[in-house]
Amino acid sequence: MFNINKLIQSKVSNNPHSKEDIQYIVEAYTRDNISDKEMSKWLKAVCLNGMSLKETVNYTSAMINSGKTVNFKNMNGFIIDKHSTGGVGDKVSLILGPILAACGCYVPMIVGRTLAHTGGTLDKLESIPGYNGLLRIDKFKDIVNEVGISIIGQTDEICPADKKIYNLRDKTDTIDSFPLICGSIIGKKIAEGIQGLVLDIKTGNGAFIKTKEDALALGSFLKRIGEKYDIQVQFAITDMNQPLGDYSGLLCEIIESMETLKGEGPKDLLDVIYYLGDISLKMAGIDNPKQKIDKVITNGTAYEILCKMIHEHGGLLKEIKLQPKEIESVKSKKEGYINSIDTEQLGFAVNALTLNKAIDTQGGFQILKKKGAFIKRGDTIAKIFSSKGEEIGVINFILGKKILENKSLNVNQGNITEEIINFYNERDDGSVILTGYNYFLLFSIIMLIVTILFIPFTKKYANEKILLQG
Repeated sequence: MFNINKLIQSKVSNNPHSKEDIQYIVEAYTRDNISDKEMSKWLKAVCLNGMSLKETVNYTSAMINSGKTVNFKNMNGFIIDKHSTGGVGDKVSLILGPILAACGCYVPMIVGRTLAHTGGTLDKLESIPGYNGLLRIDKFKDIVNEVGISIIGQTDEICPADKKIYNLRDKTDTIDSFPLICGSIIGKKIAEGIQGLVLDIKTGNGAFIKTKEDALALGSFLKRIGEKYDIQVQFAITDMNQPLGDYSGLLCEIIESMETLKGEGPKDLLDVIYYLGDISLKMAGIDNPKQKIDKVITNGTAYEILCKMIHEHGGLLKEIKLQPKEIESVKSKKEGYINSIDTEQLGFAVNALTLNKAIDTQGGFQILKKKGAFIKRGDTIAKIFSSKGEEIGVINFILGKKILENKSLNVNQGNITEEIINFYNERDDGSVILTGYNYFLLFSIIMLIVTILFIPFTKKYANEKILLQG
């Protein structure tokens, strides 16, 4: 007879769980035989003490076995998926998926909702009027066969245990755990019936993984787990020290994805698309990946596939319009170079605009200036938009609570008092520079979460994008 309290205590004491222990915990929680409070204690114990490779494989299997699995037969192309660990403005799946399908792959994709400060691909797709992201398995398979790609969320059929645990992890601050991340990601992907998986490990201040070293460790761990289930796994580490692309929100990201597939995407977003696309197509055995990607964007094939997928899911293409009622411009109060962006807090602000109380599909941000950009006093560096004016007041509250600190800074050039403080940096010559001036204008207060550098800018201070293949 299993006892959840004894199992919790066992993990608190850093003892390993057996396969049967883990299967019981996952099954019992899914069937409501373990309370949220008890499961939260177990999740926190796992976050504290971790799980071994063997335990993580058993946890992943329990996720898979909690529901049905998809089985594709007689497919004439490579079955592949791409997964991101989450970021702000991360719309890569919406663009890369149709590109891979246009290049001859099949892409069954199960995605998640918003988690903490990161955006959820399912939430973005459901901002399209009529889009059904919770299809039955048979319909999901049919669309993959006919269109080449289908993107859905977790349902009661596929990995229902992960769906429930995923929601609890978000509420209980138990997100940042390699075994829990691996079980969630790999469990869903194995259930999809894929042959290959490309993992995009987002890294930086807007990601769950903050350092390249941790990203490499997570990527390697995910690769080992995936290969235990006989699928090809590659991972890449990409930068999330600023939002990806120009827009962050719901419907605005759908529109930016469509424009990117028309060849009008921002460079930082296209860089990631081409990098991950190269890895994906090489895994699928497709030659000349860059040329293939160029071709399907130029001839409109990839864009057409995205539109077909949206239509097959019930989405109304003609209703995809960004028409917010409220728009606030974020203007610079000083002249300088943007040195950094507090991407995590920007993500929380985006979610407050779009998912607070009632869903606002029209809410979001447009970032007009990014790291390294020179700005003059009065320049518009971003725009905030919403269909409800009071939502901007919510952002005001979040920023006031989580970011604002009234302090004074002493720099070589004299005393500078600002409302938002981060940190100092020391240059090679020993002089001190201010890297903590953030902006976020919501009505009368400061604005978008950026850090302005007040001395002559050199590229040596800019953070370069991390692109490493695992």
